[in-house]
Amino acid sequence: MDELEKYLRELEEYLPEEEEDYLNNNMRKRACERAFQLASENLLDICNLIISEKGFGIPTDSKDSIRKIAENGVIPGSLSARLEELVGFRNLLVHQYGRVDDSRAYCYPNEESKDFYEFIDIIDKYIELEAGRSHK
Repeated sequence: MDELEKYLRELEEYLPEEEEDYLNNNMRKRACERAFQLASENLLDICNLIISEKGFGIPTDSKDSIRKIAENGVIPGSLSARLEELVGFRNLLVHQYGRVDDSRAYCYPNEESKDFYEFIDIIDKYIELEAGRSHK
């Protein structure tokens, strides 16, 4: 969780307030895209740890990792749908790098970072609840 928050802080630090500043600075663009990618991968790692620990089955792909924790009541379905889109965008960044719309790449992290933070809050509560159950 700390690592995920670190990547989100980096993304916020690298992402300029003005889209034009983003579009005209390739180094800043790449730094933002990489921080977004790492945050997304970290989110998936957290999902997969929960899936493994709880025996929720083997995910077929990254979006299925998110679906599995939603199906098992760890996160709400509404957040699951948004996180699946977020991971889809991460896949686009990683696998179709040259075809990414830079304006979308600027807007997406700006608009969707709240979903990362909602995920963190829910998982923190989930961990506390699970810890309380194991002490009984």
